Amino acid sequence: MSIDANKAVVGRYFHELWNEKRGDVLPEIAREPVTFNFPSGQAHRPPDLTTWYETAQVAFPDVHFELNLQIAEGDLVAVHWSYVATNTGPFLGRPATGKTVTDTGVTIFRIEGGLIEEMWMVQDSLGLMRQLGVITT
Repeated sequence: MSIDANKAVVGRYFHELWNEKRGDVLPEIAREPVTFNFPSGQAHRPPDLTTWYETAQVAFPDVHFELNLQIAEGDLVAVHWSYVATNTGPFLGRPATGKTVTDTGVTIFRIEGGLIEEMWMVQDSLGLMRQLGVITT
């Protein structure tokens, strides 16, 4: 696949899957189980992309991502993203808070054969937990 094609897959991941709430595109953009590489402090560690999407849609159904920067080389696409979302459903075993949260992070995607195979993600889990009132100080 070309670099532009790989970037298009990642664009679909954010725009169609998350922003348009189109779970039906998952088989078109990812090969499950996608391999996740999370930092040790990551709050939410779903076993696969489908579970991640479904859990997030319950907890933060209005999530909306912005892509701030996208860089690609070979089979890798890196994205600096930000989002705004309202916690209207349970998350990490806690009831909904009704709070609107923002977050930023970087995800690196490995694309193989036009599908997301692997993801590395770094985001501000501590900041998210503070905004939800789970952690104080």
